[in-house]
Amino acid sequence: MIFLRNYFFNTTQGLDLISVVHEINRTVRESGIRDGLVTAIAPDAGAALVIVEPLAGVLEKLRETVLAYASGGFETKNRRKEQLDVGPIIAAAILGRSLGIPLKDGRLVLGCREEPILIDFTKDGRRRELCVWLIGEGGEAKPGGKIPPQMQKGAAR
Repeated sequence: MIFLRNYFFNTTQGLDLISVVHEINRTVRESGIRDGLVTAIAPDAGAALVIVEPLAGVLEKLRETVLAYASGGFETKNRRKEQLDVGPIIAAAILGRSLGIPLKDGRLVLGCREEPILIDFTKDGRRRELCVWLIGEGGEAKPGGKIPPQMQKGAAR
């Protein structure tokens, strides 16, 4: 079974660290999937996903470290000839824009205090998207989830 869910966050003009564990856990609950793989992706440039223990000291050091990558001050032009800050794109490329988290017995396989964190590097506040995909087996989807027509029971293949 495949289950898809999208979430949206409004970010600020600074570096944002946003815990997305509740959104991912909500998707797992709604899917009814017990065992499989959760894939989360930040599809737009300038954002990354990491797994970290969200202690104040850890988050502050993470913030300092990624700011060193994201604040290069180098700009280029995109295909539409618009000015583009390269630092956020490089930082997101280094950390990665997606995560794969195993799912066992309906729970994310993470360390006891670890959480997935969305990092937004861009200096302008924007609406950031998070896509969460579950692939696995066990249970039926609860209302509100999206199952592609070709994956629904009884669909012609």
